[in-house]
Amino acid sequence: MDRRLFLTGMLGFAATAAVASVVRPTNALAGVPGGNGILDELETSTPDFLDTELEASPELINHRPGHHRPRRRRRRVWRRVCRRYWRHGRRITRCYRTRVWVWLF
Repeated sequence: MDRRLFLTGMLGFAATAAVASVVRPTNALAGVPGGNGILDELETSTPDFLDTELEASPELINHRPGHHRPRRRRRRVWRRVCRRYWRHGRRITRCYRTRVWVWLF
């Protein structure tokens, strides 16, 4: 598992280096405008709803009106089924996998 994580990290690092070499930082910064952008517009404008003086009161909300039971869901899973029987004086066990429905809460 450690080798797999190490190799995955090294491949990610190599891919990042390859992308960084293709897209140069100087090319990426060429499209940035000189000013602060939208921050200048936000500083100059004042919203209309802040000009009115209204009394603000908190609204009490009951988030838990009653007991809520989580929804039951069904899911198909593999189960191991073993059958034992006698054959020629010996006990034989045969196991196989079967799909069954399981309830999840």
